[in-house]
Amino acid sequence: MSLINLYSSNVKRKKEELARLKKERVKYVSDASSASQKIIRLSNQLKSTKSASTLKSKYNEISREEKKKSDADKRIADYDKKIATKEKELYSEELKLQKEQEKERKRLEDSRTMEISNINDKVECQRLHQIQIENEIRKLKESKYKINILFIASNPDIIFTDEQGKLKEQQKLSLDKEARDIAESIQKSPDRDSINFVTKWATRTDDLFQYINEVNPTVIHFTGHGTKDGKLVFHDKNDNPKLVGIDAIIQMVNTITDDLRLVVFSNCYSSSIAEGVVEYVEATIGMNTSVREDVAMIFASQLYSSIGFGFSLEKSFNQAMARLKVEGIEDEECNIPELFVKDGLNANDIYLIKNSESDIKYLK
Repeated sequence: MSLINLYSSNVKRKKEELARLKKERVKYVSDASSASQKIIRLSNQLKSTKSASTLKSKYNEISREEKKKSDADKRIADYDKKIATKEKELYSEELKLQKEQEKERKRLEDSRTMEISNINDKVECQRLHQIQIENEIRKLKESKYKINILFIASNPDIIFTDEQGKLKEQQKLSLDKEARDIAESIQKSPDRDSINFVTKWATRTDDLFQYINEVNPTVIHFTGHGTKDGKLVFHDKNDNPKLVGIDAIIQMVNTITDDLRLVVFSNCYSSSIAEGVVEYVEATIGMNTSVREDVAMIFASQLYSSIGFGFSLEKSFNQAMARLKVEGIEDEECNIPELFVKDGLNANDIYLIKNSESDIKYLK
């Protein structure tokens, strides 16, 4: 039995005992009152009585009634003491009950507070777990599904152009516009957050590996001048033109990590380089002759826009070619870009942007 039940039982019993004592006291109060009334009545009768025997009889009755009253008064006094004692006992038990009830109330409040605290802890734990899941999903999207496009631009003032190898000043290319158009097309695509577009300017040959190692590219986009004999033009340490042939480009690509999947050569006469490099990556794109700046810019911006929509490489390339015709480019100019795919692969099966939803369901 709990203390509350014990004290409640004691209080109930004390109240019942107190009620019984008060009820019994009423009987003796009634006896004392009745004796007093008789004494008054007999005393009044004495005044009109002359007979000695009657007087004696009345006095004897008065004595008996006075004794009854005295006995009743004593019993009333005894009951008053018992009632006072019982009231003290009742008060003591009520105090014990009140204190125990206060303890129980505080215990329940503490329990509710603890329960609320536990609920809050669970809610906070769930919130932190949700944040952890969101961070893991974000990391997956940023690391596993984000592709890096490295835009390597070289645009020296003069290059080797004639058969005798003489230096000839060339018109500066608007490579910044090409980069701007590509960046804008990526930003307009739904998977723009999955594409990291990094531009490098006035690239020197000794910068190439530094840039590649820093960015760890999925796509390398070379842009600038190319020569008829299949060389790319970079800057040397003095910012003079420096030619790099196909063998060097192939060897460089061969040393890049497996993350590299596509190499785009926007340079003139770069198809031969693209065809040689494709042995070491999934696909390459090159230009089979000299190419106008506007053709290169339109083609590249549409290519990366389509990739940003999650299309296959084949569909992205075809849309870029179709875009040239839509823009009114002459047919012979429209056929300059060429796509090369590694043996055993199909461009229609190559997706640079993948849907990550199925791979992150396990986190939820």
